[in-house]
Amino acid sequence: MRPEQARRPLIFVTPGYGRAAGGGVAVSAERVVQYLSAVYRVWVVTPSELLPAFTWAESARDAINLIEVGAAKRDKQFLQFLADVIEAAAAVQAGSLIVGFYCSELAYAATLAAQRLGTAPWLFARGNDIDLEIFGEWAFHIHYALSHARRVSCVSRELLAKVQGFCPKAKAHWLPNGIDPKRFPLLPPRSPSRRLTLGLFGDIKHKKGLDLLLAALDFERFELRIVGLLRDESARLLHGFLTLHPHLADRITVLTYQHDTDSLVTQYAMVDLVCLPSHHEGMANVMLEAMACGRPCVCSAVGGARDVIEDGVNGILFQPRSEPALVTALNRVEALIRSDAIGLARRTRATVVAGYSAKKEARRYLRALASES
Repeated sequence: MRPEQARRPLIFVTPGYGRAAGGGVAVSAERVVQYLSAVYRVWVVTPSELLPAFTWAESARDAINLIEVGAAKRDKQFLQFLADVIEAAAAVQAGSLIVGFYCSELAYAATLAAQRLGTAPWLFARGNDIDLEIFGEWAFHIHYALSHARRVSCVSRELLAKVQGFCPKAKAHWLPNGIDPKRFPLLPPRSPSRRLTLGLFGDIKHKKGLDLLLAALDFERFELRIVGLLRDESARLLHGFLTLHPHLADRITVLTYQHDTDSLVTQYAMVDLVCLPSHHEGMANVMLEAMACGRPCVCSAVGGARDVIEDGVNGILFQPRSEPALVTALNRVEALIRSDAIGLARRTRATVVAGYSAKKEARRYLRALASES
């Protein structure tokens, strides 16, 4: 490693940071920053609803410099202030590389700050930014940011194609997620029972397909374990479902979001399989974590699932938004688990270890950054 004084400063702009913040982007941001901090002096810039608007506070967390920016709401005044904070932080640290982690309106602020300093940012496209945000009020700003970035790293091949379709000028490439298999160890398959337990993990918003799963799931053969943050629309949906089917209440368990890895692994141990019936997706951390633990995943064929899962070998893919397709997929995975649970578990973990480990992800990031330095 280069001496501390020789390490280049890096300003890392992200909408969330750390598992405590919730959401896949925040979890991935913390993991990626840890990789980059081995080579760069990193300042993380992130919005905070705990600070008064138009204020900022600097602190240290696990040897990372953290700049939190007060954001009562994300409007044009906040983005102007955020761009000023980013520019000021980069100006103090001469030669800073500016990174926008998630191609939303925050990436636009990072792009403007970089341009004022005569440089260009490195951007990361993660999922909802390209799947949803480009249909909203910030579409022009996201397009501008993509077209003026020195590089755009896309977490799935599908997302790469979407970025290139939306902004042909973007210098985009594929750079997938990874997780640490040591923190998500192989778990023994659960003892067979009459009903398998299916897990739905993460930030349960509309795109996660809870409505599709509730319609497709045969509760005579499956129980449902939801672990995560139920957004308002999902909570209302589940409440309505149980109002219509009160006899199924004992077959659905809901637990809160797990903020530490050990607790999350404990929850993976409580299920036989994990389902990701998402309408669209980037590269879900949940999928990689579950697979590392030996829990097969049933995923709609969107985003990173298409890169990772070989249908019928290490998991099951199905046509997105299709209830009949999900029913068929659940039938297939049940047969696989009951006939070869140990072999299936080993194949799922081997996929992550071979191609999507944290070590491989770190090498990809550092190699890509080195080429831009």
